[in-house]
Amino acid sequence: MRFQALLTVAGLGSLPLGHAISGKSYTGWDCCKPGCAWPGNLGRGVQGVPKVCDVNNNPLGSALNIQSGCQSGTGYLCDLYVPTPVSDSLSYGFATMPAANCCKCFQLTWKSGNANGKQMVVQVVNNFEAGSNGLTNNDIVILTPGGGNGPNELGCRSQYGRNWGQSNGGVANSADCANLPQNLQGGCYWRYNWARGAINSWNIDYQQVACPARLTSISGCSA
Repeated sequence: MRFQALLTVAGLGSLPLGHAISGKSYTGWDCCKPGCAWPGNLGRGVQGVPKVCDVNNNPLGSALNIQSGCQSGTGYLCDLYVPTPVSDSLSYGFATMPAANCCKCFQLTWKSGNANGKQMVVQVVNNFEAGSNGLTNNDIVILTPGGGNGPNELGCRSQYGRNWGQSNGGVANSADCANLPQNLQGGCYWRYNWARGAINSWNIDYQQVACPARLTSISGCSA
């Protein structure tokens, strides 16, 4: 299928949907309300709002104006957003990218690291600003329990009572995944069992793709 829509990536201008972009993969899970569920972060053409959960991982209703657990509020990152392997070479999951990409989907292929050649389809439900923690507009942070809380110390402490591992990078190995709550352990083990490593700073190529129902049925949004 030949896509006619345009993808705008900061610094790269307007690119045909499906145009390959190079960047790096990282991991993160700060338990905060997803950035794409805030007013103003949903661009034109986006339908729905990414799901936000309460402290017990129950999806909330209209959550645009619910305060984040990272600011002493009641909105948290749902455990529904954990990465899921489909086969030895393909996984599905969710990601953090600049806000212009909210609710869009991307297919990425690792070009280095132990996952070299493996692919993943992710939907963007969270956002970062280029320059934060050394990230660029072309990088993708895959939502991975135990993947690091970044600058947001309060979210997981509020929801689960603690953070795990280093702020950037998270837990150091597969054995440390046993320290996470049971509902998050599978997502933590995913990067060591499926990707076979830490994932951080591994090279990727990726392109925008149509969002599969497998992801939009979880997130509640599409673009």
